[in-house]
Amino acid sequence: RWQTYNRTMKFIFLTIILLLTFSCSNEKAIAEFEEVLGKENSETLTYLVNDFESDFLKRQYPNLETKKAYKQFLTELSKGETEYWKKISKSSREYLKKRDLRLEIYSVPDSIWIERDPEKLTLSFSDVPMLKIRRKYLLPDGTLGYSTSESSFRYKEAIDEDSIIESRKNWVAINYVGSYTRALNSIKNKSRFLTGYLDMRDAAGTIDPRLIADRMLETKVDLNDYFIKRLIVTEIVY
Repeated sequence: RWQTYNRTMKFIFLTIILLLTFSCSNEKAIAEFEEVLGKENSETLTYLVNDFESDFLKRQYPNLETKKAYKQFLTELSKGETEYWKKISKSSREYLKKRDLRLEIYSVPDSIWIERDPEKLTLSFSDVPMLKIRRKYLLPDGTLGYSTSESSFRYKEAIDEDSIIESRKNWVAINYVGSYTRALNSIKNKSRFLTGYLDMRDAAGTIDPRLIADRMLETKVDLNDYFIKRLIVTEIVY
């Protein structure tokens, strides 16, 4: 009995040590992440996570606790069974638009137009009208940076050009030099999922939310995890 008791106590002791070690490690990673991201940006991101849970998840899955609601959301998204973007709080979208965090995470359209002047086109098939998007984003020194992309604009049938331009206003790209990307890279080795995801993000750019959801489910990420929740909000929801 005494030997059994000793083994049990050793197991409990080791379990407590492991939990404390993981907790300290996680708190250190969170502190490092928030230091790089900045106090105001961290508070904005926390607000968006809390709002997503208390507003969207509660409305969509009223009978599920938060962790299960996250899983159900990811499951439906991975199967293409949800048009969640139509149901995200409009007030939260407006809130994010007014915060610096948006330009730290994304490179967002500043102006969009259809260019027909060959002298102003950079691609080789310059006789073809091109859709041009000028994006803005925050640089590490706090000033705005700008970049312009060009894509082919060929349509066989007559189209409403204004509607095409309007539809591109939410076409954001990744701000690779912003504090959000730098904060993620500072804790890149925290988990296998995060390491793999950031490598893919660096190589491919913006990733289809359905693929992100599927990968999270496949690798069985902890849906209570501080960082996973923030990735869901920034890489999928907004």
